[in-house]
Amino acid sequence: MTASIRGRTARAGVVVLVAVLATATAISQFYRNSVGVIATTLAGELQLTAGQLGVVSSSFFLIFALCQIPVGIVIDRWGPRAALLGSSAFVVAGSWVFAMASGEAGLIAGRLLLGIGCSTFFMAPLVIYARAFPPRTFATLAGIQLSISSFGTLGATAPLAWATATVGWRTAFLAAGLFAAIFAAAVLVVVRGPAAGPAPGQPRESFAATLRGVGAAVRTAGFWPLFLMSFSTYSTFGLIIGLWGGPYLAHVHGADLGAQGRALFVMAAAQIAGTLVWGMADRLVGAYKPVAAAGAGATVALMVVLVLFGHAGPPGRVEIIYGLLGFFCAFAPILVAHGKSLFPPEITGRGLSLINMGTMTGSFATQWLTGLVVKAIAGPATVYPLTAFQAAFGMQAALLGIATLWYCTAPDPRRSLR
Repeated sequence: MTASIRGRTARAGVVVLVAVLATATAISQFYRNSVGVIATTLAGELQLTAGQLGVVSSSFFLIFALCQIPVGIVIDRWGPRAALLGSSAFVVAGSWVFAMASGEAGLIAGRLLLGIGCSTFFMAPLVIYARAFPPRTFATLAGIQLSISSFGTLGATAPLAWATATVGWRTAFLAAGLFAAIFAAAVLVVVRGPAAGPAPGQPRESFAATLRGVGAAVRTAGFWPLFLMSFSTYSTFGLIIGLWGGPYLAHVHGADLGAQGRALFVMAAAQIAGTLVWGMADRLVGAYKPVAAAGAGATVALMVVLVLFGHAGPPGRVEIIYGLLGFFCAFAPILVAHGKSLFPPEITGRGLSLINMGTMTGSFATQWLTGLVVKAIAGPATVYPLTAFQAAFGMQAALLGIATLWYCTAPDPRRSLR
């Protein structure tokens, strides 16, 4: 009886831990994707061009990416709990600055603070999972983490559109900052134990040794193909849900704010289902590469469909394409598990953070560059032409296709162990 009670208590503790850690990534997902549904509102209220919208949205990803090397060092030296607590303060500050912005500079400053704050919110939970749970469960836990955290992406679609229409986007971001403060208090109470501190059994590295660990991670076989795949995968999802998905519906199909929010909500909901399915797929197939390549191939095909046929027919057709893209582009758990399998335990934090740097660098680069392309094609027009969106989406499809071909050359440790 006592053992049974202890077992139930332990399971309840795991559930609470995963819930709190998933909340961290949900907060990050909300902020990184929150410009998409309010882009037309920001452009109208603050007189922003397409290029300025691209810079505002992508600035989050740029600073997030630049933070990944120091984040990996902080996690390995001081532990994931300390990293989560320290970065939460930046999130609260960034929410306030963004909400108070009166122009492009203020919006960018807020996004930069938010990017710094959210930079630990995925890697720190993954390191806790890597240390506290058996390796065979890692991809599943990563899938659960991403699936639950995708509710943050949901929050950045229809709910944010509703809040913007009801109380305004500024109040919505102040409320989000308050939620981030509550999350920090939960981390302080729930995230404890050896897995939450520095790597157990590892001596404190010198700063020079820490940097050598970064170099060792970069030189690991398969790092660069996986880096480019991560660079291209999430940025495909983020390009639509975080920036151009709403304007595409508004400018090409004449959709209002509510319709934009609903379509992006469908995409985010499909991603939740997709992360659960893809997170379990490697255990069924017994390999990483075939699963990730299948998801990437389907994503490229859907992007081509969006470019060629998205403008024809009713907006509901675009909603279906968005939903399918959300599902098939949700194979990030496989890439994370593949990346983890490449690195020795002592540099897991740095290795995964560098892979995540690819994810965020890709989002910055694609949103910034497509912003320039859309601006160049649209010129001074406030309604962007179809060709501008086709160019942006076509560029992304080509990028992901090239990345997938190179990714197929990477070693697959899971397949070698079959």
